Amino acid sequence: MKPAVEKMNFELPTRMRGLKPTLIRQFFERALPDSINFGLGEPDLPTPQFIRDEAARVARDEQNGYTSHPGMPALRDKIAEQYSHLNLPRTGVVVTCGSQEAMTTAILCTADRGDEVLVPDPSFPAYDACVKIAEATPVYYRMPKETGFSFDIEAFKAAITPRTKAAVVISPSNPTGRILTPEDLKAIAAALEGTGIFLISDEIYSDLYFGERPHSASEYYDRTIVVSGLSKSLSMTGWRLGWAACADPEMINAIQVLHGFTTVCASTITQKASLLAWTPEAEAAKAEARSIYKKRGEFLVDLFDKELGMRATTPEGAFYTMLDVREIGDDLEAAEKTLQNRVITVPGQAFGDEATGFLRISFCNTEEKMAEGVRRMKEAFGR
Repeated sequence: MKPAVEKMNFELPTRMRGLKPTLIRQFFERALPDSINFGLGEPDLPTPQFIRDEAARVARDEQNGYTSHPGMPALRDKIAEQYSHLNLPRTGVVVTCGSQEAMTTAILCTADRGDEVLVPDPSFPAYDACVKIAEATPVYYRMPKETGFSFDIEAFKAAITPRTKAAVVISPSNPTGRILTPEDLKAIAAALEGTGIFLISDEIYSDLYFGERPHSASEYYDRTIVVSGLSKSLSMTGWRLGWAACADPEMINAIQVLHGFTTVCASTITQKASLLAWTPEAEAAKAEARSIYKKRGEFLVDLFDKELGMRATTPEGAFYTMLDVREIGDDLEAAEKTLQNRVITVPGQAFGDEATGFLRISFCNTEEKMAEGVRRMKEAFGR
């Protein structure tokens, strides 16, 4: 007889320990029925009809097997043309299953155990998680609340060490809606010049701006990996179409290889329909979305001031504002109060220490719904 095998308790790999859903999702999943959603960063505008029609036609009339791992050549050409300053060939682009996959693969391909990755504070919590999955260490540089979460080059430079392998920037920002200026990007490029550090630039909100079009970090620093997609600009979150673009052949090849082993390829139907994202109709849809979100942001910030007597940041892009709740106490407690009064918000601490005392508010709602949401918040806060 074989000796009995002693049963051992299963332990998760180190890279998975401590990982859990973000506070964004935790609050959303606990929401009461009929809640007003100020929480998720998901456009409420419909996907443009011409893209939906094309997807239906492709699904009905065409064969839709695998594409090559990095995506359809025609689609990669369209994306490469968007970064004309890089003179990218199509081989400089990998089409991914949303920008989240592009971000994850970019970090996994730049950082190793013991390395450091610079992450803005505040920022989208997935950056922190991706760095930890890579068994590297996130190092945070402050976007100071005292200056409305603007970029601070001295804080950025102070965070760089000999172990730094990559730095993450996002513009427009989730959660603050701030945009990095050309001066900011030039200063970042100067700080990284000659270090060999890769800059990972999250530009998923680059088509949602309320003043001048944001500049790409890749215009100023040649070791930039651009992460972007169509989820926000064309309301295509569930379509899962993103990309990584980089002028460094070795890096983009590594991203392509990892992408091939994790997802094989992005949805063929989505890729084919997304070819229309660079047409005049698509540009008109993006412009309309910008106009709608700009008006909504101004409406909501003004409403917080008039109805709650509370200050919120003025968004420059994306669809978020940061509501200052420090006068009424802890942001986690404030978010709990709104949740119980059927309004989903996200405590600032979900995005980093610098945002503690604030609530991130998404204005992906009609003015009518936002007015009702603020009314419920006023009741929850006893204002």
